[in-house]
Amino acid sequence: MQQLSLTARLTLFFTSLSCIVLLSLGWLIGASIDAHFKEQDHHALSGKLELAQHIIERVNSEQEVRNLADQLSDALVGHHDLAITILDKQGQVILASETVKFPAEYLQRARSQTSPTLFSWDANGDHYRGLVSVFTTKDPQYAPITVAIATDIAHHQEFMASFRKTLWLFVFVAAALTSVLAWFAASRGLRPLRIMRERAAKVTANKLDQRLPLESVPPELADLAQSLNQMLARLEEAFQRLSDFSSDLAHELRTPISNLMTQTQVSLSQARDAQSYREILESNAEEYSRLARMIADMLFLAKAENGLSLANVEAVDIVRELRDLFEFYEALADEKTIRFDLQIEQSNAASWVIRGDRLMLRRALSNILSNALRYTSEGNSIQVHLQQQTSCIELKICNPGSTIPAHHLSRLFERFYRVDHARQHADGEGSGLGLAIVKAIIDGHRGQISASSENQLTCFTIHLPQQN
Repeated sequence: MQQLSLTARLTLFFTSLSCIVLLSLGWLIGASIDAHFKEQDHHALSGKLELAQHIIERVNSEQEVRNLADQLSDALVGHHDLAITILDKQGQVILASETVKFPAEYLQRARSQTSPTLFSWDANGDHYRGLVSVFTTKDPQYAPITVAIATDIAHHQEFMASFRKTLWLFVFVAAALTSVLAWFAASRGLRPLRIMRERAAKVTANKLDQRLPLESVPPELADLAQSLNQMLARLEEAFQRLSDFSSDLAHELRTPISNLMTQTQVSLSQARDAQSYREILESNAEEYSRLARMIADMLFLAKAENGLSLANVEAVDIVRELRDLFEFYEALADEKTIRFDLQIEQSNAASWVIRGDRLMLRRALSNILSNALRYTSEGNSIQVHLQQQTSCIELKICNPGSTIPAHHLSRLFERFYRVDHARQHADGEGSGLGLAIVKAIIDGHRGQISASSENQLTCFTIHLPQQN
């Protein structure tokens, strides 16, 4: 069954269902017809018994008992399908049809019954249905007299046999017709799935812009088509990010490696003194250090993609960490005459304590503050706001500077992404991984981070849950 196509399964299902319905309907009709025949026979036989009762109840002498055979025979003239047997009180036969012999058990059982019961039996390949009743006479000494009347039901049996044969033939034809119609309906009904399959078959790594038309699919498949479109959109975005990442990575590694190769080739081109070699090695060491930091950051982000594990979870005081970072960057800030302005909502000290990895959180806050220092012009201040919200802390770091265009904001946290590629490494700092690391750390703490920039003010907003 699992190897059958969906069309074949639906066809088989509807065909089986139609056969079951037709057979059930045929059985119901057959049972109704058979019950009707029984009721009809019972009504006819009961009428003949009433006629016999009317004649027998007037019997008042021995001669009238002997005349019963003639009277009842005359009463049944023209009813060739009826058979009758009459027994006197001693069980002697008064009248009996030559072709039909009533079962003795039914004749004996009639004396103990209060009302006649319809019964059936077979004799010599023929089928009969009859009634047996016991009547009294006008003179009690001649009673009781047993009367059994039966009718041949061969024509009923023939009709039912013909009906069953017709029913089986009709069921077979209907099943065949239903199979064809079910296959056609299932094939037409599943056509949108085939269209979806054909569209999906056209999707390749170079053609991820293909989408399934929602307007041409039935409502039952609309959710599936929409889910597939969303999946394709995610794949397209992921492939684009992977392509950009590969390009950026190649570009980031090419510059330091080219510098190392150039300096090495120049140093080997002619003999130099020990001091010259030392200077070249020191310059190379700086490039190696930068490569090592870049590789370490990439490894950190790779681990974060598979679920960032917090090595040392402890109580972290956000206010204390911010003040420590202000002291760390104090010399650089004084050099550029930049001030740190920390604004804390009035609350108790315990309100700014969360559960997390202190070193990771410090690294995330340090990256944001270093970026703020880098892009804040001299004489301005970096504003840090702390606000208590429901079950979380909101931390907002804002610095004045050039407004970042809106289309760049959603990609600020991507690896190697820079708003201005022309200025990268102009100051010898940064690899384009800082904000990506910040987002990975905040996500690892089940927090959220977003960026906004307008009116020459760029803000990074962080929400950190206060976990128990």
